[in-house]
Amino acid sequence: MKANQILPACESASAPLQSQTNPPHRVLVVEDDTTIRRLDAEVLSRCGYVVDAAEDGAAGWEALQVNSYDLMITDNNMPNLSGVGLLKQLRAARMELPVIMATGTLPTEEFARYPWLQPAATLVKPYTIEQLLQTVRKVLREAEVAADAPRQRPAHSPHRILAVDEDSDIRKLYADALAGPGYHVEVAEDGGAGWEALQVNRYNLLITEHDLPKLTGVELVRKLRAAHMALPVVMAASRLPTDELAQTPTLQLAATLVKPFAVDALLDTVKNVLRATTGHREQIAPPTVWQSQPAAVGWQL
Repeated sequence: MKANQILPACESASAPLQSQTNPPHRVLVVEDDTTIRRLDAEVLSRCGYVVDAAEDGAAGWEALQVNSYDLMITDNNMPNLSGVGLLKQLRAARMELPVIMATGTLPTEEFARYPWLQPAATLVKPYTIEQLLQTVRKVLREAEVAADAPRQRPAHSPHRILAVDEDSDIRKLYADALAGPGYHVEVAEDGGAGWEALQVNRYNLLITEHDLPKLTGVELVRKLRAAHMALPVVMAASRLPTDELAQTPTLQLAATLVKPFAVDALLDTVKNVLRATTGHREQIAPPTVWQSQPAAVGWQL
């Protein structure tokens, strides 16, 4: 689309792009293709946005360190730092910036493996200026609604959850996903570290993988029960040890999840287990029996 057609595209919007009382939204465009970068920046500038542009992921990350933005639009296949790499750094720094990934081929496998990287929206090249503007407007509107909505927090003091998993990305998933509803989350990278944490801290819930170094998930729960700790346990594993669980009913798992599971399934399972066990202390003998919850399939946000 030519430059003189940009303004009509802005005017065709069903709602104003910018509020007359609030300052313009600031947008960061990260794109290594010079033509696309300039066109996107010009389109958004003509429609009232304040736009900065970066030529690759590394330059985009530098811009994020010194400026505050309302939205980032990024390609994925870029030199120095890919769009996925940029998203990882963004999430690791806990920047709650909405992101539109506008790229030729979406990194669907990486989004499935790392669900917290899922952007607010995606655009597949080649996209039109109208598609760009509609997506930008939609994402910014949703971000404003989310910012105005009251955050859901537990009515009482936050529940404390220990998550044990060898995979650092899965530990981050637990920390990020469960922090949203207001839970206090601690993580451990193996069964031994998990057992040490259980001996010095009090938790309301344990989430553990089975295939762990030092102590397996079953061995960790067995030590837990031998110490008369009635802490509810959710086993979230790629391969559930069904034979061992059947042979040792005293382990009494509260629920199981088979990886990959949906983030919503994780949140629902945690909420249901904690609701069912509210009022129980971690040190009880014998432990209470909890019913297992069905597993869900597929990492999803």
